[in-house]
Amino acid sequence: MIKRILRAIDTLNERVASISSWLVAFLIVVILYEVVSRYVFNAPTQWGFGSLRMLGSAIVVLGWAYAQLLDSHIRVDFIYTRLSPRKRALVNIIGTALFFFPLFGALTVEAASSMWSALIGGKFIYVYYGGAPPLPLLHKTLILLGLSLFFLQFGARFARDLYLLARGEAL
Repeated sequence: MIKRILRAIDTLNERVASISSWLVAFLIVVILYEVVSRYVFNAPTQWGFGSLRMLGSAIVVLGWAYAQLLDSHIRVDFIYTRLSPRKRALVNIIGTALFFFPLFGALTVEAASSMWSALIGGKFIYVYYGGAPPLPLLHKTLILLGLSLFFLQFGARFARDLYLLARGEAL
């Protein structure tokens, strides 16, 4: 049962990463449009920078869970790699419990609050950008989704590490 849940979390994050990778192509199109508008037609957009900032941050946050799934986040490898698998699991458990869960738990709650405020406050577009405006509600929703998936993936890793520490074998 636990293996199926963990596999479902992994699969979900793989699929979201695959879908969100297409946002990079969209980001390139927006950059190209902004550059051509600015330098060829001397008519920069008012919304380009804000859109790029929002799209870029959403891409990064949506990629965190996939990076965690692949175990590709930065760590002090010259110490970590010398540890046995059980000691690595213990280091992961302590680090996750002390740092990750409190910090990213609070960050996820704040992102949910921010998204909810945008929804309730009707912040569907930024009026001051003009033209084709960025969508703050969509941006905040993508950030919340990315943080939630990251939190889930860390929870899956935490469960695997607890199992390894308790049983001495990988789950």
